[in-house]
Amino acid sequence: MPLRAGRRPPLACPWLPELASGYLPQYRRVPQCRADQWGYGFQAQRGRSRAGIFVGFMTRPPGWPLGPFAPAFRPPECLVYAFVEPATGPLHRQLVGAPGSLFRLSYALLTKYTARRPRWEFYEEQGPALVRRLAVADFPRSRREKYALNFFMESLALVVRSGLPDSLARQLACRR
Repeated sequence: MPLRAGRRPPLACPWLPELASGYLPQYRRVPQCRADQWGYGFQAQRGRSRAGIFVGFMTRPPGWPLGPFAPAFRPPECLVYAFVEPATGPLHRQLVGAPGSLFRLSYALLTKYTARRPRWEFYEEQGPALVRRLAVADFPRSRREKYALNFFMESLALVVRSGLPDSLARQLACRR
């Protein structure tokens, strides 16, 4: 399912939806083209809550409630995050906020497995709870697509290795 015509990613990345789908086959792929994001959400719903993983780009600083962020946002940025929404709901409290929660355990594994920058960030009080991002400007101009591909492959491999996608799918009784 393509994104709306007229909205393009900051980098040419026709490979992104298939790449991410290969790592996250247990989720439904939903194109997302908002003022601050371009990419794909891989998500499932349980009642009024939804959870999953976003893969794409941040095109302007987000309207997330927490901050200041370190490092500061420098859009466009390659972005992978795991989320539970709404951030004030019982599912979020269970999966993100509770001591020993799935997202806390996943964060511990992700930081253990991630040997180099960018590091994973954990935000207990917002929908995007586990975030990994890297400014496109940090890539050599002539190799930005290649470096973006590497960032997404590495980030998705780390997420899968942590067990988060399968555990989250089981928690949601995920059906595509």
